[in-house]
Formats: sequence, C-alpha cells, structure tokens
Amino acid sequence: MAKPKISIVKYLNAVPLAWGILEGPQRDVFDSVLSTPAACADQLAHGGVDIGLIPSIEFQRIKGCRIVPGPAVAATHRVRSVILVSVVPLWKVKTVACDRGSRTSVALARIIFSDFYHTRPDFRPAEPNITNMLAQSDAALLIGDNALKFMETHERPNIELQKPLVRLGSEPVQVFDLAERWRFLTGLPFVFAFWAVREGFEDGTVVDVLKQSRDFGVANIPTITAKYSEQLQIKKEFLQEYLERNVHYYMDQACLEALELFYKKATHAGALTAVRDLQFI
Repeated sequence: MAKPKISIVKYLNAVPLAWGILEGPQRDVFDSVLSTPAACADQLAHGGVDIGLIPSIEFQRIKGCRIVPGPAVAATHRVRSVILVSVVPLWKVKTVACDRGSRTSVALARIIFSDFYHTRPDFRPAEPNITNMLAQSDAALLIGDNALKFMETHERPNIELQKPLVRLGSEPVQVFDLAERWRFLTGLPFVFAFWAVREGFEDGTVVDVLKQSRDFGVANIPTITAKYSEQLQIKKEFLQEYLERNVHYYMDQACLEALELFYKKATHAGALTAVRDLQFI
C-alpha cells in the first residue's frame, strides 16, 4: 500500500515537529516533501499530498481539510521569526512588502494594523531581501529563517549596521514581533501552523505518528540546532534558545481559543470572507 504523502515546511521552526519523520523512528511512514508554508497549503488544497503543515489561516480556505490534533507551531509570547521591520512609525505605514511564502503572518499583520492603528496598508508580495523590500515599501514582513538571520544581527538597534535600510535621519529601523503584538492585544498565544489532512483522508493512525515525531524532535533540539546552525550560518546558542523558548509545539486549549479569535479578527480585517468551525481528524 502506498505511503501517505506529507508536505513539511522547510523552515527551522517546523523541524522539531517533523524530526521523527526526517531523522527518527517515523522516517519510513510517509512519502515526504519539503516546501514553503504557502506551497504546503497549495499542495494540500490541490490533493497533491495527504497531509501538510499548513499556515493556520489556510484551514479556512482549503475545502474539507481537517486539523490533526496535538502538534502545532505556535508562540506564547515573542516568536522572533515573524517580524515587521519598518522605516516609519507603524501608524504611518502605507505599504508592506511581504515574503511570498507567508500567508498566516500577512493576515496577522493586517489584524495588528487594523486593531492597533485602524489602518489597512497595501501588502505587496516580494522576495525576502530586506534591503530591496524597504527600498520599495514602508515596512517589510519577514518570516522563518530569514527573520531569524535578521534578528541575530539586529535584535538591538544599531544604526551603523542599518544604514543601507534607513531613508532619512539617523534613527534605526523599528522591529515589531507580531506574536508579541498579538499577545498584547489578546492575552493569548498565537498559532502559526499545524498539520492538516486533505478532504477524504481517513487514516486516523497518523495522529499518533505525528505526535511521536514531535516528541522525538522536542527531545532532540540540541541535535537539531547543531545541524542547522552550520546550514543557516546562525549561532547554535541563538537557535537553541529560539526553539526551546520562543516556539511552542503543543496545540493546547489556549491555542484553540486563540485560533478561533484569530479567524474572527481576520474576517474583520478583510483577510477572510467567512469562518468555519474547527474540525479535526
């Protein structure tokens, strides 16, 4: 019998969820492919895979898909890998260049602008090059490994390092962690992604397999950071702190509450037209 096909997000923050599939006891269960978050969603929507680690916003857009309970990519406070970098105060932002691979983060940014500043900037898909993004837009939305690379260098304002990015005057760029903004706005964690199955997929045994893969990954974060530190050219200590303290891998009750509120606010911000109830395999 053919193995279920699974699409895995290729960013570091997703690796602990998939570590058992990539390097551990679950490696022979699935036929896997690595993709961007947007590509994972498209593959699931078009039936190219049976399971995908999809941006949370895409649950509302992919007909008939259901959530795999348990594993998630979430944040309870700061996340550091979903950031808005701006050359002007946020209430003045008119244009935002956003990573083409991002969907949930764009919806979250729309909510932040709508709820905090009552504005609706124009979001422009772009390649994730921060210098080019800020040359053409007031702000840039960076996600995943590109955001981590930026944060490693620019977590503390340094105008000397940021001269290629700023426009006028000598103020450093402003950096906003979107999970932190959401927490301030709602008091809840934020769920960026979770496993979902396509319409018609009924193999419930994958739920335990995906939980086991996550547990194997969480138990092996030092090994993961050692490997990806070299690959991403980011300090191991920075990555280990990120995976252990900034990313939350469990879809608990607070995350479910946060998801429902996110979908409601996304509708008000114009990122969704309708909302369906959470459905699980």
